[in-house]
Amino acid sequence: MARFLPSVLAACTRRPLQSMRVVIGLACVVVLALLWRDLIATQASTEAAERERIRSEAMVHARAAAGSIQATIDSFNFVLRSAREAILTGPKSLDVLGRIVTASMTQDIVIQLFHVSEDGFLSYSSLERAPMNFLGDRAYFRLLAESAEDKLVVSDAVLGRLSNKWSIQFARGVRGADGAFKGVVSLAVSPDAWVAKLKSFEVGSSDLFAVLGADGAYLMRTLYGGGYYGKYVPPDRPFLQHPEQREGDYVTSGALDGINRQFSWVRLPSGLIVVMGIGLEEALAPVKALNQRSLLRALLLSSLLVLACAALVIALGRYEKVVEASQEREAHYRSVFDNMAEGIMIVDDHEKISGINRAFTAITGYGLGEVTGRSPALLSPSVPGARNLGAIIGRHPAGSWEDDFDGLRWNGETYTGHATLSVVRGADGRMANRIVLLADVTERRRKDEEIWRQANFDILTGLPNRALMMDRLERMISHARRHPSMVVVLFVDLDRFKPVNDNFGHDTGDLLLCEVARRLEALFRDEDTVARMGGDEFVVLIPRNADKAAVEATATKIVESLSRPFQIGDQSLEISCSVGIARFPDDGDTAAVLLHKADVAMYRAKEMGRATWST
Repeated sequence: MARFLPSVLAACTRRPLQSMRVVIGLACVVVLALLWRDLIATQASTEAAERERIRSEAMVHARAAAGSIQATIDSFNFVLRSAREAILTGPKSLDVLGRIVTASMTQDIVIQLFHVSEDGFLSYSSLERAPMNFLGDRAYFRLLAESAEDKLVVSDAVLGRLSNKWSIQFARGVRGADGAFKGVVSLAVSPDAWVAKLKSFEVGSSDLFAVLGADGAYLMRTLYGGGYYGKYVPPDRPFLQHPEQREGDYVTSGALDGINRQFSWVRLPSGLIVVMGIGLEEALAPVKALNQRSLLRALLLSSLLVLACAALVIALGRYEKVVEASQEREAHYRSVFDNMAEGIMIVDDHEKISGINRAFTAITGYGLGEVTGRSPALLSPSVPGARNLGAIIGRHPAGSWEDDFDGLRWNGETYTGHATLSVVRGADGRMANRIVLLADVTERRRKDEEIWRQANFDILTGLPNRALMMDRLERMISHARRHPSMVVVLFVDLDRFKPVNDNFGHDTGDLLLCEVARRLEALFRDEDTVARMGGDEFVVLIPRNADKAAVEATATKIVESLSRPFQIGDQSLEISCSVGIARFPDDGDTAAVLLHKADVAMYRAKEMGRATWST
């Protein structure tokens, strides 16, 4: 090694152009490595952001479908309660109610209203005269006969013995005043007809929508639906593994079609589970196509760069073999200098500009005569807090540097620039000049910022979204562990928000959500976090010590603020909210547990009559 390095240095001294070719080759490799590293990182970030958007979209559709299904189940429950009263009144009353149900409810969904007497035989059907049909062995009949609890029972998909058609039974037990069992009243619902009406919640052709029983049995399914009746989902699904959870998501591939899907699920109060799956290949196709085009462009640029570097190296090799006048060599180097794609600025050891290229003029608007002998500080605005290029160069007198700066063009227009600083030393080792490569990266930085905001902020309200909220909550908890303190989580759910959408439209509902966000932000400090979880749910994070009374007072302020009328256009809207409170470390030591506890407390507040808070 002791002999090798001096020999290499001696060779570099004897043949400087050969050394330059090596440097160019290495620079080409480094530039290509940086280019491809940044490209791959950007594509991975873009795809990750798109996957997060798809996950959020699947949850939005699952929640919307769950709301529609729950509303239909509520109407079924009302009919069954009315039918039960009619049975106790007399057959004629039941017949009248059956005709009303047949005429008023959606006939392609509701097949029939029927009554099974206590002996297990069909005694009434809204379709026609009840045929002799024994239904006492059905699971829903046995369950209601054996239990005195007044509850709605939803059966698995069953195949009719007479109709040979699949149906789902929504059933309630009938008991007399003395508590004696009087049979079962039930609505038979067509899963095929119902799921056809729910296909509107799908987005792409490979999307999947399903409704499952609490035990994972298929009740309805859009793709290959008929073949799944009577079957069950695999037992490893999260909604079966964690029955206490109300909603969640996961990714898995279909057993029949092998399509990888992003699933979101919501558990209804009746125990039914609504599942929405979006085909990832179809949903990610636009992003993947964009990434593919980016790869092709990068490959083309890389090829051009390699060809350019190779051509330059060959030219330098030939130039080494030819003895030319110093003036000819200067012209050659000046040509290379002027035709570089990046803007180039030469700064002498007194920090004055001594040379530029045409790309520099194209970027900044300054010509050679306007900048020669002047400080690079003129290329940045002279305002407090600006990243001044001249000051940055002054802070790196002898080393290399690469970073963004705030640029100012000749016409006063500002932009975001990227500068790469390198030092040129003379034969004595002293610094002779500094070379600064300039590029306008305004659009690139704007796109980076846009991608970051889309991944971390709610598009409608501008508040942090669930992902950013969870990240901040985890950071607050980590800080509270290191410096023993408290973190308060307030889960806010709007009361009476759905009627606003139903009566005034979703545009009004969106404006109302924005106003709610503004009121919540006005109640808290900059170090607190107000986030939107989705729908009409918000979360407030407060990283400070506070006694129970102070936290409860804060929750009361939220309820009072959101209970005041909202003026949306010419409409005065009144809503309220229910607030659930959870505190670290009293109620949990992880972000997921705290959020769950606050969610449970919020539902407890709703059960207390809404427009209040609970712990």
